Amino acid sequence: MGLRISGILKNRHLLSLTGNVVMAYFNLLSFALLVRVLGKDPFGEWVLFLATYGILDQIRTALLQSGIIKFCTGAGEENYTLGTGAAWYISLLLTGGYVVLSSLLFLFAGNLFSPTWHFFFGYLGIMTLLSLPFNMATWLLQASHRFDKIVQIRFMQNGSFLVFLGVFYFSGTLELHTVLYAYALSLLVTSLYCLYFGWAELHAMRHRNTARIMEMYRYGRLIIGSMLSSALLNYSDNLVLRTMISPAAVAIYSIPQKFMEVIEIILRSFVATSQPTLSEEANKGNLAGVARAFCRYTGTVTILILPFIIGMLLFVQPLITLLASVKYISATGIVIIFLLSAILYPIDRFTGVTLDMINKPGVNFYKNLLKLVLNIILDITLVWMFNDIKAVAIASSLNLLFAVIFGYYFLKKYLPDLEFKSIWQLGWQECKQLVRKVRSARFNLKSDQS
Repeated sequence: MGLRISGILKNRHLLSLTGNVVMAYFNLLSFALLVRVLGKDPFGEWVLFLATYGILDQIRTALLQSGIIKFCTGAGEENYTLGTGAAWYISLLLTGGYVVLSSLLFLFAGNLFSPTWHFFFGYLGIMTLLSLPFNMATWLLQASHRFDKIVQIRFMQNGSFLVFLGVFYFSGTLELHTVLYAYALSLLVTSLYCLYFGWAELHAMRHRNTARIMEMYRYGRLIIGSMLSSALLNYSDNLVLRTMISPAAVAIYSIPQKFMEVIEIILRSFVATSQPTLSEEANKGNLAGVARAFCRYTGTVTILILPFIIGMLLFVQPLITLLASVKYISATGIVIIFLLSAILYPIDRFTGVTLDMINKPGVNFYKNLLKLVLNIILDITLVWMFNDIKAVAIASSLNLLFAVIFGYYFLKKYLPDLEFKSIWQLGWQECKQLVRKVRSARFNLKSDQS
């Protein structure tokens, strides 16, 4: 019985979920602290800076993460080592480019930016370098289904950031500059942790070869466009708000993003475990298996997030007050719009992941590119017409609906066995199976205690 409980606790879905819960929990505490200590304008600038750093990180992730999973999952020890070495080589070249570009902007373009952003550019490239080892470790561990180690990485990075923020807060020195120092230190500590335990496998770089480097690069560059377009969606929202309204509008718009973290916790957890599964079925040429996996994951997550969406809709204003403060209560309407559209998140996300795993990243790229273009056009038009933050939320919901229709249409073309009704059928079956496992674990635990 104990072994059965242990098996459930080691379930990859549960471990992936745990890692994302840990990350979201510490992020929520950090957010709650910063939103109260920093003014709306400084906090809005910090949100925009994190989004800028996130775009650089997303480019690197797009170029390497899916390639590592595709070329290293179940590929044998030699191919695993070659893939890891190639990934390290590419990542160091790209990160070196980030450092050079950031340094040039800091040294020679300071007069083009505000003092705050001039300071930010001095650290932007360095932060991508500090985060590289733990990012590599996370991707390699994901390819090996070692989600227990990923939980530790999430805990270290997000927990240390909160600790450093606390040190600056209690010393009376917490402001925009020291927030950046705290974040950079958390990246450094986490990377050193991963290097110490050997999870980043830096030693594999000496086993790289040109053929595998080019193979991984050619595969990854196709995914960059789709992931970058997707990452630019929220960034374009923030940029339009900052330019056409104010930095304070960016701060207000960040509130619904934290509500969406509840949805993202579940979604990211299942996406992380779905990629190796979808890749394995695609590599076998089993398109029917890919279709079943897509339906199972999409349906399961859609059903799981429904109670959370309903619960947050019922308690929007109390949750905003708890998360930030009464001065952010004006975000209520924006939060409601986001929550209503969140039911489409799973099918949109898994459509993109599946297209990538069946070697159709070009289609996913065009889906996300059109989504981005439509989002920018709607953002600018609606904000110009109404001068209201809610206009941006409405624009985001409309382009999400477009992306779902566009993506599903093309996925159906490549997966003839795909049926929309199977999303609900297989998702419901999977949810019932998860419930049975949890009940079985509780029953066995009570039996052991008695």
